[in-house]
Amino acid sequence: MTKQRDAVLDAMRGIGIVLMVAGHSGFAGTDFIYLFHMALFFMLSGYFFRPARDLPGLGHFCLRRVVTLWLPFVAANTVFTVCNNLFLKLHILTDDPRILDLPGNQVTGPVTLKEIVGRTVHWCVFDGGTQLGGALWFIQALFQISILYALVEFVLRKGLHLQDTLTAQGFVSGVLLLLGWHWSCTGWNVWGLGIAASGYSLFYLGTLAHRMGQPARNPVVRALTAVQALGVLLAMLHFGSVGLAANQYPHWLFLLLASAEGWVLVYEVSHLAMLLPPLGRALAALGRATMPIVILHFLSFKLVTWVGLQLTGGEAYLLAAFPTLFTGGAWWLAYTVAGLALPLLVYQPYRLVKDAILAKGRG
Repeated sequence: MTKQRDAVLDAMRGIGIVLMVAGHSGFAGTDFIYLFHMALFFMLSGYFFRPARDLPGLGHFCLRRVVTLWLPFVAANTVFTVCNNLFLKLHILTDDPRILDLPGNQVTGPVTLKEIVGRTVHWCVFDGGTQLGGALWFIQALFQISILYALVEFVLRKGLHLQDTLTAQGFVSGVLLLLGWHWSCTGWNVWGLGIAASGYSLFYLGTLAHRMGQPARNPVVRALTAVQALGVLLAMLHFGSVGLAANQYPHWLFLLLASAEGWVLVYEVSHLAMLLPPLGRALAALGRATMPIVILHFLSFKLVTWVGLQLTGGEAYLLAAFPTLFTGGAWWLAYTVAGLALPLLVYQPYRLVKDAILAKGRG
């Protein structure tokens, strides 16, 4: 029997993915979004974590993470590399040095078959990534964190014979958080291990949230709780923001507080969204399609940039501007809509085929 999905938790993912795309689109509130939006995904993963009971169970867990996280990371970056020369012809990437006049952009040259193979080997060990696959740093970090957490959990339960590992895991997560903060201060982040060290504590917070359960509250209390969390986050903006992609944050306590308040805000808003069924269903649907959105939203932004260039008469090489070219006004909204809608359109055929296969298997 298929386990019933929790629509509220799916909606939390949906809100998180909307915030991620909006944060990359040039939205004016990006610093606020960055306080908690990626931490939310680490915490949600921790919320769903279930310890392995034996060695085969641990192997199954790790294999599942290879299929659901490592494989999409490698496959997406490899496909983007294979398409590199096509993207150059379409101006999605460019070798025009004038692109360097735009902050954060890079010149891209053609690749050979040998280079494609060589780069794929690098992707297999999380050594770098492609520009269009820039958001996949999160997939890499989640893979590293979830595997490490599962291994530590197994050792605590089977090696040390602990019945309740919450305190021990809390100690491990604290040590890794201090190490991650130290690496944040020094700028060390080889293979994304600085991010993984910092993110381990967020995964742990998710397991704590699961232990606490889902408290029953009336809508008024939920709204007030959400407002309280929003107020704390807005106040924290005066002290800095969070850039988990580069393992940057002002202080380890700042990271924990911002992540916890972000969880509360999104959790309560998700419950309130369920009071409006169309909104709740839409957010839950987005939450079930996070992987294709993570992979394809940067590429989807190119459609908006192309339309803008047609309207303004800009030169073709500007299509390669990353992640966006046009700012101000409602451009961020157009980028956000494209970054959500186009991956969903691509994902739909796959989802329908997958559902049909699963239904046939159950029959």
